[in-house]
Amino acid sequence: MNKIRIVNDIPEIVSLNDSIEFTVLEKNELFSVNSLKIRVKKSTSLEIEYQSIETTKLDIFINVEENVKFNLFEFREGNNNKIQYKYYLEENSKSNITKFYNVSNIKEMIIVNLNGKKAEFNYNFKTISVSEEKYDMIVYHNYSNTISNIKNNGVNILDGVLTFNVSGFILNNKKDCVLNQNNRIINLTNNKCQITPNLFIDDNNVDANHSALIGKFSDEEIFYLQRLGIDETIATNLLIKGFLLSDIKKSKQSKIIKIIDQYWR
Repeated sequence: MNKIRIVNDIPEIVSLNDSIEFTVLEKNELFSVNSLKIRVKKSTSLEIEYQSIETTKLDIFINVEENVKFNLFEFREGNNNKIQYKYYLEENSKSNITKFYNVSNIKEMIIVNLNGKKAEFNYNFKTISVSEEKYDMIVYHNYSNTISNIKNNGVNILDGVLTFNVSGFILNNKKDCVLNQNNRIINLTNNKCQITPNLFIDDNNVDANHSALIGKFSDEEIFYLQRLGIDETIATNLLIKGFLLSDIKKSKQSKIIKIIDQYWR
């Protein structure tokens, strides 16, 4: 298993095979943040674990080469993060990104460049928001016949204020592209959350869709579980697990379940 563990902005564990090239550019008098560069040369999987004890600023560059299938699972805990991701997907590459966050105060920018025919980017993000979290995401379909599927799910509790800004661009003559956005926030507070889905489409021969939903679980869902003899707290726990664990492999779920059980016991 390829694995990287990063504490604050410093890699502490790096265990990689020859399918991945990993470079660290340390901050200096010219650059104020550490940069991590990941080049995926062969089809493979990678797990990255982030722990931030102090304020963290980090730039992350991920380049997936031609004809490569890349599966990435990221788990992030901690406080006060400012993160920028830049993805570059070349021809006939496919990236499946799954992320789970349990953080406090984060601003994250994600920029995705689909740079070759049949490049495909599938993004599945989950978070439990207890304070201010803002995620800005931009997907550029720079070539015809490219695919992006974006799914952002968050549960907002305590002092949480959760924002998803997601924009997809398909320029003129970039034909046969598929662009899907699915964003949902379960807001269990009276705080204001926001989803801004944007589609900027300059070609008619594309398939582009977006959905955005902010709200609580429906009364029918809670009532159904209560009819089975499950009290409201346990019912909420079960619904949260179903919502946050969807599309996450069972092998990655145990740590997430422990976090959910800390909030909903």
